Amino acid sequence: MARTADPALQAQRRAAITDAAAILFAERGFDATPVTAIAKAVGLSSGTVFHYFGDKRGVFRAIFEQDVPTSRALVERYSAAGDPLAAILDMVAELVEPATDPAAAGLVVEVIRQVGHDPLLVAILAENDAIVNAGLTHLLRRAHNRIDPALDPLAAATWIRAIADSAFLYADDPGAVDPVGTIRTIVLRYLTGHQEGTLNP
Repeated sequence: MARTADPALQAQRRAAITDAAAILFAERGFDATPVTAIAKAVGLSSGTVFHYFGDKRGVFRAIFEQDVPTSRALVERYSAAGDPLAAILDMVAELVEPATDPAAAGLVVEVIRQVGHDPLLVAILAENDAIVNAGLTHLLRRAHNRIDPALDPLAAATWIRAIADSAFLYADDPGAVDPVGTIRTIVLRYLTGHQEGTLNP
């Protein structure tokens, strides 16, 4: 009789594999990281890694596929916030927080290297960007009376996302201290020209 798959165990193994792979890809690069190294890092066989992800590119994509439901939940959590400007700044803080992970900069470098070789990865990144952009655009429209009226909400959302993404490009720069607080301040000043704490609700 065939054993019944345990969904919790499967989810746990997938998460362990992607977590270990993210660190290895960040440290060694995609091309220099064999599946055997990923499997060894989590105490599984290479066959198990292939079973869950198909191939090494599948493992790499899965790291970023996790961002899609996370971004949906983020947007949903803030969409009806009473203070849309504060919600934008809080969203930005949550988007930038992963840049404090030591592996962040190396992983971004690998994404830049791999997008030209993997249309499925491009689609995943584009889907995630679209979710975040839509959420920010919605909040910017709601905050119209508190931000620069010359700003187009869709264009502003795109720039906010670009500003947030920049934190990852400088994640390993020792001079780039306090990325969350710094990017919040930059976005606030971009939208209003003011510092936090000087605006009336």
